[in-house]
Formats: sequence, structure tokens, C-alpha cells
Amino acid sequence: MAIKKNKDGIMAAISAATTSASKISEVNKRAQRTLPKGTIGSVRAGLGGIQEIDTNLILPWGPDDRIDPELTVVNSGEMPSSIAELVASIEQTEQQVPVLLRPAIDRDGHFEVVYGRRRILACRKLDIPVKALIRTLDDNQALMAKGLENASRKDLSYYERVRFAAAILEQGYDRSSAMQALSISKNTLSQLERISRLIPDVVGDAIGAAPLSGRPRWTMLAEYFEKQIAAESNSFQILDAAPDSLSSDEKLIFLLDKLKASRKIETDIESKKIRTPVDGVKIKISKSSIAVSVNRSGEHSDFAEWLDNNLDELFKEQFIRFQSGMNNSGSSS
Repeated sequence: MAIKKNKDGIMAAISAATTSASKISEVNKRAQRTLPKGTIGSVRAGLGGIQEIDTNLILPWGPDDRIDPELTVVNSGEMPSSIAELVASIEQTEQQVPVLLRPAIDRDGHFEVVYGRRRILACRKLDIPVKALIRTLDDNQALMAKGLENASRKDLSYYERVRFAAAILEQGYDRSSAMQALSISKNTLSQLERISRLIPDVVGDAIGAAPLSGRPRWTMLAEYFEKQIAAESNSFQILDAAPDSLSSDEKLIFLLDKLKASRKIETDIESKKIRTPVDGVKIKISKSSIAVSVNRSGEHSDFAEWLDNNLDELFKEQFIRFQSGMNNSGSSS
């Protein structure tokens, strides 16, 4: 059922983005004469079925919609778990959903990926060709197809939508194009822009896509950055201390909890003016009261015991001293 829905979404994306017959001649310059065998006719017509394409002929294009490795000719380093799982799935059941490519205008015989970057990386890992549809799309049409395909999927996280929106705008597309590609309102785009502006990309990369975390958690993190409770330095310090076993969502929760705790300590200091005149003693001063606490354990236990036995006399002495001072002050005036 999910595969059928995905395929339906892809066909809707292609239908919406494919050039009309009157415009095909304008974009046929993308159909290079040295394209791999079997693609020239379908590219010129803007039609055609699924074809198998060597992944080494595929180049990156457009705004990224995933927090995953970049699609380059050679990818180094360890694949993230999401792609490793996709590799295992394709190895067992073959690639079920094709990717969408367009002929590269400046690299004869090569293609640019419109969507399906993770599937291409998985096929490259398996050293097999990727199943693809090839269409002659200009930049705006390719962006719309990419956005519509994303809209048909449920696995694109909220934060990946944040980064996708930012990438669209950074590449020079206008706000209306971004709203159309993401199928969102002006207000929602503003929310995505705010989160992208406030949370540094490097911090977002360190957390990951957080697929189970929606707008509230990311908005809270953005507010912490806006209020200078969070910064790159303390965020990385907290994340470095997090257990290696934490998932992306758990990393975000861990960071928020630690930042919230640090904010509470700062609030206590600001509102109660906590002082420590001697080790083991805390004085909390608020608008309505003064509270003194003494640690009764460890090396402070003897002092706490002495203070417990003498506190009444100490307060009496200090109160008499206070009254004497007040009386002397009144006489001199």
C-alpha cells in the first residue's frame, strides 16, 4: 500500500513537472547526443519508461532535502543507518520505486538527480544500476517535482523540511516557489525560516534528522538559541557528553533537557541571588524572603551541628546589634 501511494505521488510529480509539447523544443538542448543507449528518444519526447542508469553517471543537483551524505561521484566514510537499511532492502527485494533524473546540460552523457538521492547511494553501494525515469525539466519544474515527491512521503522529518526550505531560498528561488515545492502556507514557511536562521546547520547536523520530533521541539531549541541559552559551543559540549547509543530524536531531547536545566540554574541565580559565603552554605535571597541552607553531610556535618545548637543565640546577637545600629543612626541625625 505504501509503495503504491509512493508511486502515485511520483507520477503526480512527474505529471505536474513534465514540459508540455509546446515547450519541449526549448529544453531539448538537455538531450545530448552521447546519452547512454536507449535514453535519447524518451528524453526528446519527455516520455518513456523506467531505465537502468549507471550511478557513476549521476551528478548532484538542487537544494538538499535530506541530512545524509552528499551525492558525489565518490562517497567516502560510513553510510548512515537509514541508507544501510535501504541497501539491505534493495538487496533483498530489488529497487521498487524509480528515481527521477534529467540530462545534465554541462556534462555530456551524464544526468542530474531530481529526487531519489538515497536510492542512488544505496545502488552505488551495491554496485548496481539504479532504476530511473528521465525527463527534460528546467530548474523550476525539477524543484516542483522534487517537492511533490517529498509531499507523497511520510519519512521526511520536520527538520529536513526546515533545511529543504532554507536550501531552496539560498539557491535563489523566490518564496512562492518554496511554498509551492513544500505545499505550505506563507506562515509555515516563515516558521521554517526562523528555525533555520536560529539553529546553526552544524548543530542540526550533529543532532540529525530526528524523524519522530516535530515543530515543538525544534521551536524550543530555536528559542534557546534566540535567548542565548544555547550556542554552538555549549550545544556541542552537551552532545559530546551524550551516550553514543542515542538516536537522533534522543539526542535532541538530551540537548533540550540539559539546556533547560542550565536555564533553571541561571533563573534561580537571577531571581533568588544565590550566594555561598562559605563552603557548604547557600543563601537564597528573593523579593519575599531570605533562606539559608547548610549541607549536613560529609565534611560540613560538624559545622551544621554546631550551627543547629547556636543559631538561636546568633540571631539574637545580630538582632540586638541591628537595633543598636539603628538607634545610633537615629541619634546622630
